[in-house]
Amino acid sequence: MRNTLALGLMVILLSACVTDKVIEPRDPKRAAELNAELGLGYMRQGQYKRAMSKLEKAIGYDSRNVKALHYKAELHRRLGQKEEAGEYFERAMSLDPENQLLLNNYGVYLCGIKKYDEAITIFDKSLEDPLYENKARVYENIGLCRLWDNKVNQAESAFHQALVINPNMSTSLLELAKIRFDQGDKHEAYEFYNRYIAIAAHTPESLWLGILIEHGRGAKNTVASYKVKLKGRYPNSKETKLLLKLERQGRI
Repeated sequence: MRNTLALGLMVILLSACVTDKVIEPRDPKRAAELNAELGLGYMRQGQYKRAMSKLEKAIGYDSRNVKALHYKAELHRRLGQKEEAGEYFERAMSLDPENQLLLNNYGVYLCGIKKYDEAITIFDKSLEDPLYENKARVYENIGLCRLWDNKVNQAESAFHQALVINPNMSTSLLELAKIRFDQGDKHEAYEFYNRYIAIAAHTPESLWLGILIEHGRGAKNTVASYKVKLKGRYPNSKETKLLLKLERQGRI
């Protein structure tokens, strides 16, 4: 089960309205701020080319605008441009090292390039502010990063901490269900899984886990239902391909 793990680290970005208007640089700092917000809005919509244009304009107006540097780092990360992402994260961090939002997203970047210990240090720093509102998400990211580093016990602890803060952290519930299933604790796997499906939409990964859990419980009707959903909604997923292979072999 562990080899199917997908890292779902969550960056945290503020929402932004998007209007494709020209920002006149009468006040360079204000123009930088507005272009940064426009760039964020386009990035959230998946319009990466437009986002890049706006963020480059923002930095052109004010090379020390932390938001523009931060969002450009995140855009490069999404585009798989690791070196560029690192450069802009470091520039933003040098200007605002206590920014909790930036710290979390920099931790996501570091974990993505397998600098796990550095990532955890950054995540821990982001938790130092007692008023920070996204601590549950940070703990969830710590758990996912620990899983990638094959430190299951520490990951489990982080997921539990996330749920203490917010019992509806769906990724933590699903990952704990997977951990318990891998450990052979079918009862707790079932409990965590039920909590997950009560609050979250199914994914190929969650449907596959549901098939495995319910198959172990002998719940044939539920297994059949999950199989139909997995094949119908996600016919090209790796989980569907594995299911079809196991069905042909008569193993599930």
